[in-house]
Amino acid sequence: MHPDVIEAAPGTCPRCGMELVPGNPLGTANYRLRVETVPAVIKAGQKTTFRFHVEDPVTRKKVTDYALVHDKRYHLFVLSRDTTIFMHEHPELDAEGVYALEVTLPRPGHYVLISDFFPTGGSGQVLTTPIVTAGFDGDVVSQIPTFTPDTSWTKREAGVDVDLRMAQGALVASEDLDLPFHFVNAETGEPVRDLERYLGAFAHALIVNEELTEYIHAHPEETLEGTDIKSGGGPDVVFHTLFPKGGRYKAWIQFQRAGRLSTVSFTFRVLRPGETFTGAVH
Repeated sequence: MHPDVIEAAPGTCPRCGMELVPGNPLGTANYRLRVETVPAVIKAGQKTTFRFHVEDPVTRKKVTDYALVHDKRYHLFVLSRDTTIFMHEHPELDAEGVYALEVTLPRPGHYVLISDFFPTGGSGQVLTTPIVTAGFDGDVVSQIPTFTPDTSWTKREAGVDVDLRMAQGALVASEDLDLPFHFVNAETGEPVRDLERYLGAFAHALIVNEELTEYIHAHPEETLEGTDIKSGGGPDVVFHTLFPKGGRYKAWIQFQRAGRLSTVSFTFRVLRPGETFTGAVH
């Protein structure tokens, strides 16, 4: 969660309290990832098993040992290239020691798989794999999204209003930022205080830029890993993040209540350093 935090001995992160995992701070090379699909041809509406073969970039040996990060050893995001389809899944080890997952893609098109994992003794990995289904007669350019920033930063889902409480002009690239979200019962107006633990925290976020070249996998500063806390979250959840460059971004915020997982999305523009914001959201 905070790759800049490095300690010489086991313990917890001094910033967020998450349990530290063994790693190599000098191991910055990307691991080799090959995605096998069964059946080989991916068809929309048909179950496809994705198998993720990971190799060490130096030894070329198969990687089977992953650190437990945010309650899971392998995080997978499936996005349609136009970002209208969003899935957050968690492959599991199969009988051959390969992380695998069965997915049904809802419609033909161009997709991106984002694999997020931490090989024990290595470094955190975020690797992307583009895929195209059978029956797609378009081109990649036609699938590139054009993000339109939201005019409202309050989104409603599953009876909850989720409010991003931040001034648009405060979203600036290359700065450490806190993204505060406030959860309110949409019917009663009362603050929500029953958010449940999901992936080691009371909420979860994936943020991508318009070109799908930048991916931010974020969790709240208050982590629950290493605790027995299962519920009682809200009404405020704060994500700590850094946008690598200016531009338009889309964020998916996930939260859980009464065993039900919900997702809301926010689209916004991040300013370049020194740029002045003109406009308003409400």
